[in-house]
Amino acid sequence: MAAPQPDRTPPLRISAEQYRALAHGRRQAAAKPASRKQWSRGVAQAPVRIALPFLPPSVNKLFTTVRDPASGVIKRVLTSNARRIRKLICAMVSAELDPTRVYELRIDIYLNAWTRAGKVRRVDLTNRVKFLEDCVCTALGIDDSHVFRVIMEKHDADQERTVVNIRAIEAQSGEARPGLDAA
Repeated sequence: MAAPQPDRTPPLRISAEQYRALAHGRRQAAAKPASRKQWSRGVAQAPVRIALPFLPPSVNKLFTTVRDPASGVIKRVLTSNARRIRKLICAMVSAELDPTRVYELRIDIYLNAWTRAGKVRRVDLTNRVKFLEDCVCTALGIDDSHVFRVIMEKHDADQERTVVNIRAIEAQSGEARPGLDAA
């Protein structure tokens, strides 16, 4: 029997004007929430496709070190850009997935993959997975431990963007797993 799911708070919903301000990196004035309606989303059927008009941040650019002025304690916190991107991803997702299923996450990153000299541009894809996975899974209402497979691919393109597809897969038992058994 599955453990009961804890009560979850709804993801942040913002207005279109707030979204445009976040997407372009502008600070917006404090505004009232876009809607005060009760949060009720039904469970969507996978696959879910999310197209982001930017690249996910690298792990190297996610955190900054700050000193708490009250206590003097040094803390690692998300950068303002990472917090902004997390809000954008949550605002773009309008579905919720079944938290009892297991999923495959496919991430396609489109960027200019070559330098002017014709060499491969140094962009580490695996350095960008975890933060993106956490944001997408949180927005979809599932725990990232339910992602059993991650496929990531880099594509050469003029305009940077990220496309995330998540689909349900069949759970594998711990006994015979195709492709992992000794030959």
